[in-house]
Amino acid sequence: MMILNVLPWVLLLGAIAVIIIKGNQHSKMREQMRARFLEEENEANMVRKKEIEPELYFTADLSALPPIPESDPYQVERCAKRIMIRFAEPITNLELKKQYGLQQMDIIAQYEENFNEYLKALTKWAVSISNENRNDAIKILETVIYLGSELRDSYKLSADIYAENRNTEKLSELLARAEENHFKDPSIREQVLDYINMKKVDASL
Repeated sequence: MMILNVLPWVLLLGAIAVIIIKGNQHSKMREQMRARFLEEENEANMVRKKEIEPELYFTADLSALPPIPESDPYQVERCAKRIMIRFAEPITNLELKKQYGLQQMDIIAQYEENFNEYLKALTKWAVSISNENRNDAIKILETVIYLGSELRDSYKLSADIYAENRNTEKLSELLARAEENHFKDPSIREQVLDYINMKKVDASL
């Protein structure tokens, strides 16, 4: 009888011991990961400055777009003239420092931001003319999405226009492009994919 009374306590103490051991193991793993990260950061911070490869620079081709209005309310031309960088694949800050040196980080960040601002300007322009001129709007949006847009509006408006025309082929292409493009925010990516899929269903009815 006494053995039966003691058994639950033995099992409880055993469970607590397992939890403590696992907690210590996880803590050691976190410390090891942190140490490796700090070591890599220190090494990256010591990398000498390296020039940015010419092929990374992006030059806007406005000739492929509809005529820009003289007022240019979204400053498309101004954004297009800025120095821009476009990375074909996502790259972390640590990888950037290892590749180009700490001294280049600020300038790379600025050139990347210039590229993002250019895509934003194009998207705003497309949205503003979409009610009056669907054809010109979709030309602009196709350029933005081809360049790797992360902007919800560019995908949603494109999906709306394709769905209006019952163009399921274009909707499929748009879905494939959205799946290929990189989104820093996974939730935005899921929203975009869900929206395009919904429009595909609507267009096929």
